[in-house]
Amino acid sequence: MGDDEFEELVISICQDILGFGTISFTEGPDGGKDGRFTGKANKFPSESKPWEGKIIIQAKHTSSPVATCSDGDFFANKTSIVNKEIGKINKLKASEGLDYYILFTNRKYAGRKDTKIIKHISKETGLPKNNVEIVGITILNSLLSNNKEIQKKHKLNSFIVPFDFSDTEIKEIITVFKSKIPEYEDQIGNEVETIKREFDKISDDLKNKKNDLGASYYNEIILSESLSYFDKIDRFLEDPINDELKDMYFDTVGELRDLIVIKRDDFGPFEEIFIYIYNLVCSSSDELKGRKRFVNIFLHYMYHTCSIGLK
Repeated sequence: MGDDEFEELVISICQDILGFGTISFTEGPDGGKDGRFTGKANKFPSESKPWEGKIIIQAKHTSSPVATCSDGDFFANKTSIVNKEIGKINKLKASEGLDYYILFTNRKYAGRKDTKIIKHISKETGLPKNNVEIVGITILNSLLSNNKEIQKKHKLNSFIVPFDFSDTEIKEIITVFKSKIPEYEDQIGNEVETIKREFDKISDDLKNKKNDLGASYYNEIILSESLSYFDKIDRFLEDPINDELKDMYFDTVGELRDLIVIKRDDFGPFEEIFIYIYNLVCSSSDELKGRKRFVNIFLHYMYHTCSIGLK
């Protein structure tokens, strides 16, 4: 989406959650573009306690698929988007007054982690914290998933992301696992485990057919590159010292399993799912530098153990 398309989308959402009286983005006295609504909101932030008064709406679009509200250009820097907005909010308060401020962005917004942004806006503008809201990509997707009319109006089918999931846990698991691999090295055990797993190849062939996983991908990547790590992952997850990480692993498995079931038709061969998740996890930060291959290894392990995919 471009900036103008995103602004139009935000106005459609606000007409739903605030009211049809939402005024489209126009240039204000501060030289910036904003949308406005005055009155009692339909259902924001909730139907039981809706905002009532003058609401200023801002839309901040980024072309980066991995941008977050924690990025310096959005919040931390002196010339960041948020700090520029604070100046505009104060000008609006002085010239015509406002009661509430809501900023829409297609960046990832981590609620607890990013509450400091709302606190900062509140402190610098004098608006109560409960009168300031930031709507990130997760809430945007939720709002859109419940409104087929907006999807149709803005032709969103071509923009819909197949699925999104919390990748923090798998990053932490991989980071710790990589550091502990030497503890689980056992060449004799590796050979025995590899032979044992090869006995399951017939059932794996059937599983691959059910899931439409290509034979070349299975043989050249899963068996050749990932299989030798599976016994180490077994030991890693069975080690009592890693119980907390084990819980995180199964949380991730459950989230991925459900998403794959729901969104399976959005992909072709199952290897496309592996590639999509790998890119989603690895492109969002530098935390996995030097460890990226373990994303695939853990995904292949999940598949091999029937935690994801049809059994």
